[in-house]
This record gives sequence, structure tokens and C-alpha cells, in this order.
Amino acid sequence: MQSDEKKIIIFAAGTGGHIYPAISIAKELIEKNISVLWIGTKQGIENKIVTDLNIKIEHINFSGIRGKGLITMVKMPFKLLKATIQSLIIIKKYNPSISLSMGGYISFPCCIASFILRKPIIIHEQNIIFGLANNILKYLSRKVILGMPIKNNNKKFKYFGNPTRYENIIIKKKSPKQKKINILVIGGSLGAKIFNEIVPQAIYSLKKKLDYEINIIHQTGKTNIIAEKQYKNINVNIDLKEYIDSMKEVYEWCDIIICRGGAITISELTLFGVPSIIVPYPYATDDHQMKNSMYLERNEAAIVINQKNFTQVYLAQTLKSLIINPEIRKSLSENILKLKKKNVIKNICDQIIKEMD
Repeated sequence: MQSDEKKIIIFAAGTGGHIYPAISIAKELIEKNISVLWIGTKQGIENKIVTDLNIKIEHINFSGIRGKGLITMVKMPFKLLKATIQSLIIIKKYNPSISLSMGGYISFPCCIASFILRKPIIIHEQNIIFGLANNILKYLSRKVILGMPIKNNNKKFKYFGNPTRYENIIIKKKSPKQKKINILVIGGSLGAKIFNEIVPQAIYSLKKKLDYEINIIHQTGKTNIIAEKQYKNINVNIDLKEYIDSMKEVYEWCDIIICRGGAITISELTLFGVPSIIVPYPYATDDHQMKNSMYLERNEAAIVINQKNFTQVYLAQTLKSLIINPEIRKSLSENILKLKKKNVIKNICDQIIKEMD
């Protein structure tokens, strides 16, 4: 006798960019009385995060293949086969109504197993171009949910946006202050060494030219000693943080942000309307951060600087222009807010439930 219980299995592992959006979806589905099982890896950060939320998790052994050596590539077919078998056992036992893949390397063996077991698959693509796994898996899926707009005429594609932790919160509006500017520097969850070197130099140069109170929160990652040395003897208020747990407060605090071009960061910027200087990580897979960022630039919603042009002089000039021209900051803020997608989590969950029926 088959149970009427609605069950979903979620695949997400490796980085916060995959895990936190998946958690937002999982929480909403649990509230709708849908049973959730997560497949991840024991070595990934998802193991602790998901367990702490009391979401049941199972593990497979698998890792990414891009940029790995010849031996890893030779072993890959065997690792993929093993991971697919592990996924088959977990999925068959759990017997979900549907499978949801939130991207990343783990999605490939899990989706292959779901396809073999004839479980409907929904994949979520965060970026403005498909990643390696999703570029293949889109052909096996029932629906493809897009985090950013990708031009297509395929009816299975649905542009709902990227789920974030801050979608349903009330955002405080900033009131501009005379001769005072707050700058937030975020290099991703691990920080960015080049930000730790270049930003303090640019601020030093800027401070000599502008009579402004400059306050900085700089998320440095583990290379904070570089930033500490660089900021020494600069007359600004500095708060160096290895990692920032809650981004809401710092997004609301800042007047300007210097950041990377990850899809989740960009989605959060559209919620908070922060005037942004985006320096895409140049070694991101398929240069997806640059392509994500250019979407904002085409809409006059951010300033994008190629990392090869990210110098002390260029950054100082860009910051000066933003600081002394509040109308430019206002325009950037208004334009990026226009790109915000509403009810992202609800729309994704509604689509999932629809595909279960």
C-alpha cells in the first residue's frame, strides 16, 4: 500500500551559495507539511548546518572534477558510478514524490539516480549561464527554475529568482548623512586577498582628497593580517571581520558595497538596493560571475570592474565619484531594486507542489 505522504529529496552540497538557498526552500516545504530528506557529503559544511536545523540528511561520496589532475579524472567514472549507486539506494528507500537539485557537483549522480528511478526532477540554476552539471541535467528534468534571466523559449524553464535568507524581512531605509560614508567590503565567504590589498590603499588615497568621515566594515577571510597592515595609520573607522554571520545589518548600514559577482550576492543586492562596485572573481567556472555582473551593468544597476583593472588609482576614482555624487548612488539603488524578484521562495515551492500532483 502506497503512502499519500508528500515527500521531497533535496540535493545540495559544498558551498553556502548552494546550501542556504536550499535551506530556505526546505523550511518553507516543511511548513507546508512536506517531508524533506537532504543528500549531502560528510565533508561539506551542509553536514553541520542541515543537521542543526533538524532536517534529516544522508550522505554520498563525491566531489567536483573541474581543475583536478589527471589521476582524479581517470578515477572519476568509478567515483561517479559509486556515488550514483549510493544515491539509488537512498532514493529508492525514501521513495520521494519529487527530487530537487540546487546545483553543484553532487547534483549529477543524485539526478542520474532519480532519472533511473523515474522520479520527477526539478533543477535550480542560480547563475545567468548553466553550470556544467545543470547543462546536462536540464534535459532530464521536468522543470528548470532560473535564478537569473536566461533567454529561452523552453516552457519547462521558469524564472523565479534565487531564494535568499532575507526575502521576507522588513528592510530599514537609510537616510543620507552629510560628509559621512559607510563602505562595506565583502570578498565572498572566504574573503578576497586582492580586496585586502587594494581597498586600504584606495581608501588611503581617497582620505587625502576628501573631507569625509569614512567608516568601513571589511570582511577579510583568513588573510586579515594583510588588511590589518594595509589599514594601519589610515584615519578611518575600521571594523575588520573574518566572517559576517548576518548580512542584513551590514547591508542596511552601508552606503556603498565592494563585492564579488556571485548569484546569491547579486540577488541580495536587489533586495537591499545597495549601490555596488562589483569585481567578478576571474577564475569562476565559465566566467559566470562576470556574466552575472554584466546583467546588472546593462541595467545601469551596478559598477563592474574587471579584476585586471582593479587598481588603487581606479578604485579611488570610482569611490570618489560615488561619494561626492549622491545622485549616482541613488540611481544605482533605484535601478537594482527594479531587478528584484518577489515571492521567490513561495513561487518555487508552489511549482514543486504542483509537480508533485
